[in-house]
Amino acid sequence: MGTTLTPDPAVRGRRRLRWGVAGVGVALVGQVVVLALWPAAHLLMIDLQVYRAGGEHVLHGEPLYAGGVLLDLPFVYPPFAAAVLAPLALLPLGVLKVVWTAAGLGLLGFVVHRCARSVGVPAGSAFRATLLLTALATCLDPVRTTLYLGQINIVLLAVVVADLLGRRDSRWRGVGVGVAAAVKLTPLVFVAYLLFTGRRRAAATASGAFAAAAGIGFLVAPANSAAYWFDGTFADADRISGVASAANHSLNGLLARLGSHAILPWLVGALVLGALTVWVAVRAHRAGEEVLALTLCGLASAALAPFAWSHHWVWVVPLLVLLAHRAMAGHPAAVALLIGVLACTFAVVTALPGPGVGPIPSTGLISLQPDTYLLLFLAVLAGSGRWLRMTPRFSIGKSAAGEISSSGGAAAR
Repeated sequence: MGTTLTPDPAVRGRRRLRWGVAGVGVALVGQVVVLALWPAAHLLMIDLQVYRAGGEHVLHGEPLYAGGVLLDLPFVYPPFAAAVLAPLALLPLGVLKVVWTAAGLGLLGFVVHRCARSVGVPAGSAFRATLLLTALATCLDPVRTTLYLGQINIVLLAVVVADLLGRRDSRWRGVGVGVAAAVKLTPLVFVAYLLFTGRRRAAATASGAFAAAAGIGFLVAPANSAAYWFDGTFADADRISGVASAANHSLNGLLARLGSHAILPWLVGALVLGALTVWVAVRAHRAGEEVLALTLCGLASAALAPFAWSHHWVWVVPLLVLLAHRAMAGHPAAVALLIGVLACTFAVVTALPGPGVGPIPSTGLISLQPDTYLLLFLAVLAGSGRWLRMTPRFSIGKSAAGEISSSGGAAAR
């Protein structure tokens, strides 16, 4: 009888890498084609212009929430965010667009590299993996839309990742989470995550940083701060678009489209889903799966928000890194899950240029089914819970702590 030869693991790894490089190449060519069809796609950057206008309003002492800061477009973030973004008004718009895009791509690469090191990618392979996965990440709808609009999501993602995947013994842990939440409220879910994983000092630091940042907002723009925090502006989810519109990809949007416009069902649903997410994230943390834990909380920050645009779901990037690493290691389930995540988030053009499409292309399944990302999150949450039940649990104070500390320390270096 003949002998069946099993391919060497290194050979299989090189084969997967070649397929990965080819796939990324095809994806990048697709991006070039899209930009050729929609030349204004990455030139308008309308949200960046709104940030710049909000900064100008703070510099000139003008009201932020009395109407639109740029034409009829409102500024929807806290006054602290406008103060942080004020320096943007000092740069010519053309220069600002280039700098902001370059910074976004650099921070995206940082997130990929930090997550890759944290999941166990060796230092010698991390640079190559970072290049490939960063290029692939730019082809995902949440990332691509963030870059097209000049959104701030990648910046906040990088701040939280730097904070929570840095050195475990850092006295500053929690500051990044607090500052990110002060710019955009959704990262507050990470405060609960820190608290329930027993890191009370970090949770307190995050809360203190959030409060201090809000205080700075009051010092810089007292009238705007009073309008935002005391007049209910922060809770007005209809400021840009109706909650029930197809642009809202959160749990609140799903319930509104099903006919429930009352706030109570959403609050109850968000509380239950949030508690379940934190519970699974705590289990992941205790199993040494820190990137998985952060990914679940990050995805939940979009799912639980009163209003979530598609670009709020940039937390699919750490999920991409985690699944790609395990797929390269030969885990069939990871390969299937990675394909599923790419199918749900890949920025496939779904409408050709025309009067009803606008300057930014309609991309991804999310443009056809507004609940795609929410359903993806629920599937990832359920799959994570099932996988963790089959994973031996051990004390975070022993082997898990050592593993995370070494990977986090290497990443920080």
